[in-house]
Amino acid sequence: MNIISHFPLYKKYHIMETMKSTPKLMNLINPHAKQLIENSIIQSMTVIDWGKAMARCNEIIQKDILKGIGIEAYDPETDADCPEVIIANNSPGFDILAKNSEGKMCRIQSKLRQVKGVTDFSQQTHFETTRRHSKKNEGNASDSGHVAYGCNEFDYTMVSLVNVGKNGKIKTNRNNIDNWSFSLIPVDAVIDKERGCCFTHIPSEILNKYRFDPKNPRLF
Repeated sequence: MNIISHFPLYKKYHIMETMKSTPKLMNLINPHAKQLIENSIIQSMTVIDWGKAMARCNEIIQKDILKGIGIEAYDPETDADCPEVIIANNSPGFDILAKNSEGKMCRIQSKLRQVKGVTDFSQQTHFETTRRHSKKNEGNASDSGHVAYGCNEFDYTMVSLVNVGKNGKIKTNRNNIDNWSFSLIPVDAVIDKERGCCFTHIPSEILNKYRFDPKNPRLF
């Protein structure tokens, strides 16, 4: 179901008018995030370095996109009005808080992935955290050399997919968010029930099933 159809008439009108007047996602994001995307030094970075440089910026971008299409969303690190969430060990598995269609405040784990498939959704992406190993992360959760997310660390993961083509040669897509794709995936879809933690990769069929188009958003 289209998310806009869920809202009251007055809010539907406001959202539609907003998107009509600012059709480009680049117009919805924080000016500082836009400056980073358009920075010539960052634009010339390798695939690995660009991903590292833009990871935090991607969290702000995703939050701004959600807010721009009428969803109540917060960045816990910068938004003073963000609802308080109790976290343990100062290492939460989420980056954004957003209110879903049922009025529940949901935790969203934000990811940025540069992909090389025929389409943005045609290849799997890795899905791990680089936290240090600890007692908490022993066992199946860390047998890949990285650490898998726990089953209760977030409610959704939002993945920004940027197609850089074979061998990472198409870098221009990185410079314009309107060339990005997104998936908004519920945690249940990425849980490895046998291991008792999240998958360390998100299959292409899951990315495609839960694709999220900000210009025609669905309920979550």
